[in-house]
Amino acid sequence: MALFAFEELTFRYPEAPRDALRDVSVAIEPGQFVLVCGQSGCGKTTLLRQFKSALAPHGNQSGRVLFDGVPLAGVPEREQVARIGFVMQDPDAQIVTDKVWHELAFVLESLGCDERTMRLR
Repeated sequence: MALFAFEELTFRYPEAPRDALRDVSVAIEPGQFVLVCGQSGCGKTTLLRQFKSALAPHGNQSGRVLFDGVPLAGVPEREQVARIGFVMQDPDAQIVTDKVWHELAFVLESLGCDERTMRLR
């Protein structure tokens, strides 16, 4: 079963004259390495932001985004935070702390882990 799947995904930003994505269908299996490339403005970032509900842009969407066989909208936010990572184009712009250990702990703290569990992980 695909870890992620886009089924006929179409997306248009509000008041945009055309779709940013049209009928995108792809399945990504666990362990697969996938590269998304294209010209500036072709929809790469719009597509990648569909991987997490909290990052998905506002607009009109049709089709389905599935995570582990479940519609992404039905995957609890906590599970998305725990299982779906996202590094933006400029990673320096999303760093919260000045030490790697603290950066890793930040996510675990957000999930409510105690310090002992964080150190073990």
